[in-house]
Amino acid sequence: MKLSKLTHFKAVALARSLTLMLTLAVGLIPASVMAQSVGTGALHGTVTAVTPDDQVFRASQVPVRLVSRQNIGQPLTVVSDENGAFAFPSVPAGDYTLSAVAEGFKSFSRQVAIHPGDNLVENVRLTLLELHQQVEVREKAPPVSQANTTPPARLSAPQLTTAPVAQQKIKQELPLMPGVIRALNGETYIKGAPETQGMMEIDSAESVDPVTGSFIVGLPIDAVESLKVYPAPFEAGYDGFTGGLTSIETKAPTGQWNWGMENVNPKIRAKQGHWVGLQQAEPRLHFSGPLLSQKLNFAEAFQYTMNKEDIRGLAWPHDETKIQGFNSFSTFQYLFSDRHLLTFNVDIFPRRQEFANLRALVPQPASSDLGQRGYSLDAADHYQFPSGAALTTHFQYLQADTYAHGQGPLDMLVTPSGLSGNYFNAWKRFSNQEEAAAAFAFPSHNWLGKHEPSVGVDVLRRAFDGTSLSQPVQLLRADSAVAEEIDFTGVGALRAQDTQVAGFFQDHWVFNDHLALNLGARYFGQSNGEAADLGPRIGMVYSPGSGGKTVFRAGWGIFHDRTPLLAGDFSNNPERMVSLFSAQGALLAAPVAYRNVCARSNRAASPLLVSCSDLGSTPYSETWRVGVERRLLRQVILSVDYLSSRTRNEFVVNPTTEVNGEALLMLINSGRTDYHDLEASVRIHPSARADITFAYLHSSARGDLNTLSQVYVPFEEPVIRPDAYADLPSDIPNRLTALGTFRLPWKITLVPAVDIHTGFPYSNVDVLQNYVGPPDSRRYPTYFSLNWSVYREFPVPFHKGHKFRFGVYSINTTDRKNPTDVYNNITSPLFGDFTGLDKRINGIIIGFAH
Repeated sequence: MKLSKLTHFKAVALARSLTLMLTLAVGLIPASVMAQSVGTGALHGTVTAVTPDDQVFRASQVPVRLVSRQNIGQPLTVVSDENGAFAFPSVPAGDYTLSAVAEGFKSFSRQVAIHPGDNLVENVRLTLLELHQQVEVREKAPPVSQANTTPPARLSAPQLTTAPVAQQKIKQELPLMPGVIRALNGETYIKGAPETQGMMEIDSAESVDPVTGSFIVGLPIDAVESLKVYPAPFEAGYDGFTGGLTSIETKAPTGQWNWGMENVNPKIRAKQGHWVGLQQAEPRLHFSGPLLSQKLNFAEAFQYTMNKEDIRGLAWPHDETKIQGFNSFSTFQYLFSDRHLLTFNVDIFPRRQEFANLRALVPQPASSDLGQRGYSLDAADHYQFPSGAALTTHFQYLQADTYAHGQGPLDMLVTPSGLSGNYFNAWKRFSNQEEAAAAFAFPSHNWLGKHEPSVGVDVLRRAFDGTSLSQPVQLLRADSAVAEEIDFTGVGALRAQDTQVAGFFQDHWVFNDHLALNLGARYFGQSNGEAADLGPRIGMVYSPGSGGKTVFRAGWGIFHDRTPLLAGDFSNNPERMVSLFSAQGALLAAPVAYRNVCARSNRAASPLLVSCSDLGSTPYSETWRVGVERRLLRQVILSVDYLSSRTRNEFVVNPTTEVNGEALLMLINSGRTDYHDLEASVRIHPSARADITFAYLHSSARGDLNTLSQVYVPFEEPVIRPDAYADLPSDIPNRLTALGTFRLPWKITLVPAVDIHTGFPYSNVDVLQNYVGPPDSRRYPTYFSLNWSVYREFPVPFHKGHKFRFGVYSINTTDRKNPTDVYNNITSPLFGDFTGLDKRINGIIIGFAH
């Protein structure tokens, strides 16, 4: 819901709001929580299970719980990893109950005493219930008090490091989840929206390009504990997006030294029967351990990338796009006391890509290079009071300098059969972002049930300086005659900044073991957007009966996006001058100059703004979701969810002509997106050695095609057509996916993945690139890919605890010829033909770990 616009309420008023909310939040902290703490200890062990024939194996994905018998702090829960290991690295000294529950096995419970400085080893052994004949290690259905009203799609650390993908990077792994699509242009879509309208958080810190919102912040895969995607998190602590939320939790440093190396084998490239050098080298190194015993732990994950990717449909040696860079993620974790933890992260992510937008119809000379230099510094402080309250604060500084440029000074040529010449636009952007946030979780209290209230504030500033320079673009007819020429005037000197302030209140209200609600609201204001917006949120989870076999979930909320910094200085981009020519090459009329302007849409009119730095509008979405989860059998869980999302006030770019005849290239907040999906998934987990999930998604994604990100990110479109409302590039009505893990005999692990979906939409165009027929009314063929990896870990002789991993993987095993491009110009002699056909990719897995 929108509040009244406060046109003069800008950065000063936002800062005052932050001060007020901080004062209120701190003032709500009761003095009774300021108690001192005692020493800490650690506890770790291994979960094993016994089969009917008395064989013992390590059990993964078993929840292990540690509960204080003096009611100090909150219960702690971890899940055993792929080797059955679990750890509680730092807990207050005291008496505890260690427990574990897995279906088909007797409940495990043991009392333990942890003293300051202890490093206890307590193993969990699960024994079979007498009445059960099958081995089933599964998490017991959680009580409603612990259930999430909006459970995310999730990939764990073992899944991330063993998934069958061509490159083990976060953006490559995301499409393994059914609600995430990677379009033909390489951009990631969640809930039908591009990544620029979503948000990526690393340890709760906003980690996207400050200018565009793209997911450019790199992170080595070995630093990731879990990767979660929320189509719509209905907790009030989240905002800054209208698409989905990608949340990354990194691994905490360990109290004992360990290390690992992965992908140590480079991939050699062969062409026409000859070796032609390296095609891929992406080694990864990670290690962790104590710098000061029981006080300071350290972890480092490093990944180098050199990848020459083949682009189908082009001839060698002009078919390569080359990527070089590295990611380094360092974590320092200092333990002040058993209740006070400080974490400091350093993330460095330089990267450059030659011929970044290379495609079958975009050869190397017509493509653009893309590069970045960036780093982030993040400090997070967590303090838990004896009363059970907790205060978390974090500060982040992020810098990202990005650039793109073509291959030379030639005019860009848009022909009926593809592009030629040199790419027309070059830009540089120097950006930074500072964020400070605090959240306070109050102790739980009882009134008509159990309440767990929390409050928080967040202030974030973004700014950038940059330039944009463009050279002429020519649109050619089939006989190579010029049909249209686009010239550009001026060098765009760009600068914009934005300050946003947010605050929230939320209460997790547990009525009983069957019903719980999340109730909350979030204030969100921006200096270059709406000064004051309110986003109410509500979530519900209900489980009838006593067994927890059926769980109903529902939620509704309003979410606000960050105003793109590219919009804040849109009018200073180079202006376009369009000239039209006859088939004989004669100029048809005087060139038309399009003036860059910004406008604010309302019901009466769309008045032009004096400056784009005062847009006064924030994109927002209204989203609701309902779902049910049912345990059909002990080994089978069925989930069905329906989601609907309406996004409004998106910024679109539209060439238009005023009544007085003036031509304008207008940025206006009239854009909209409508997304709906029905998702059904079945998880089958017959034993601790087998787990597979099938998911079917039926969806519709429609909206304005000329959103700011579609036209300018990552590369500016040479031709900007009039805006249209149609199927979006992410619209794939039907999709079926499967992802599993099978532990076979002889300690072999198989990880298969399947993806089949409706082909992506595309439009037919004429020689001037105008739509022919309804936009995006055509479809690529149905996409299908079968991928898998299989590996085995071997102990290293004479080195106890060292492991060697060896395996193979295959991408697109069936060698399906999925096309990546199409001749969509009706004047092309190849009109209607698909090109850029995929092929099978095979590789070897080699790694070491300790």
